[in-house]
Amino acid sequence: MTQIWPEGVPVDVETIDQTPVAFRWQRKRQQVQTIVEQWIIHDEWWRDEIWRHYYQIETASALLCVLYRDLLADAWFLERIYD
Repeated sequence: MTQIWPEGVPVDVETIDQTPVAFRWQRKRQQVQTIVEQWIIHDEWWRDEIWRHYYQIETASALLCVLYRDLLADAWFLERIYD
């Protein structure tokens, strides 16, 4: 079953030029193999602003997931893991 955390789960992410190359999930280092898709959301400026850079990635261990970087807080979160 796909796991979704709408507010995201904080994760430690290794980057090169702000692009994720690895992250830690459940005490294991996950190496990014492919960035499948990426997009930026900048919305709700009239309320609580949301500005995020999303990455749908596949890891070397075949984990397909969505990470995002909160560009306002400069923090990384895991939002979804696909089955």
